[in-house]
Amino acid sequence: MKTKATFITLLIVLSLSLAVIPNVHSQPENIKVVNYSWYIDSLGFFVVVGEIQNTGSNTVQQVGISGTVYSVDGAALSDSYTQAYVKYLVPQQKAVFYMEFSPTNDATGETWIYLAIDHVDFAVIEANETSSYQYPDLTVKTSSAAIGSSQNDQGVYWVSGTVQNTGNQTAKNIRVIGSFYNASGTVIAMGYTDPITILNPSQTASFKVGAFDLNQSAVPSDLKIASYSLLIQTEEPILSGTPPPASTTNQTDTSPSSTEPSGTNPTNSDSTPWSTYAIVAVVVVFAVVGSVSLFRYRKSQAEKKRQVQLQRKPRTGKKKR
Repeated sequence: MKTKATFITLLIVLSLSLAVIPNVHSQPENIKVVNYSWYIDSLGFFVVVGEIQNTGSNTVQQVGISGTVYSVDGAALSDSYTQAYVKYLVPQQKAVFYMEFSPTNDATGETWIYLAIDHVDFAVIEANETSSYQYPDLTVKTSSAAIGSSQNDQGVYWVSGTVQNTGNQTAKNIRVIGSFYNASGTVIAMGYTDPITILNPSQTASFKVGAFDLNQSAVPSDLKIASYSLLIQTEEPILSGTPPPASTTNQTDTSPSSTEPSGTNPTNSDSTPWSTYAIVAVVVVFAVVGSVSLFRYRKSQAEKKRQVQLQRKPRTGKKKR
């Protein structure tokens, strides 16, 4: 009897809470994982780097992605969560994500190097429609690539360049996000710059972004970087309305002369269609059994981890943990 009363109370509270939630529509079905790859870093972490695309007609924000690693015999080995390195993802735009799995996998207790990995399944669990978008008048004017050769950055793939404010508003806290690809066009690494604090109209500023983890003098051919793209992110100003189309000036593809285009695609996958429906079902079940608070807690913990990642500085091409 007590259990029944608790259940009814839970449903009433849930109904009231839903009534006061702002009218925000989640659109995970319009966010696709277009390609991804994986590697094991020097600290034993299983790292997945991937690229998403907004295939819908609305801008979304705070794209959250879960991932599950599977072995060749179909066993689920470990789960993780991350957010894409983009605040506002306009229609047709792409963005990179970086997902870590602990050095010892959850299912077997073994290190990843001894496991036969088959694939990673993804589910987009958060992608909220918004009428906001970031100030679009920031452009990469120049960029070039080079491989580090000093003791502190041996083998690090660096991209240096300049970004310009071509609009009439002052931009603040600007970062350049780098996505790095092998010769097959699969994203294999990412990195980001220190923030540019302020950039006034017509001003330019220099940047330097290095690829995490992948020492180009030591990695196999399928992890050799052959090209890159650059995405500018700024915290201010944030505008409202219909954003301009995603521009190639914000995502520049180049084939650096410092590396030979070689290698094969480690792995390639579109996001699984059934995963969206599975997540919806899980959310409904969580609501009924009163696990909403637990979900929010896990989400907040994942966000804290992401903030820690954002503070890492790829000065040597290695992440700080």
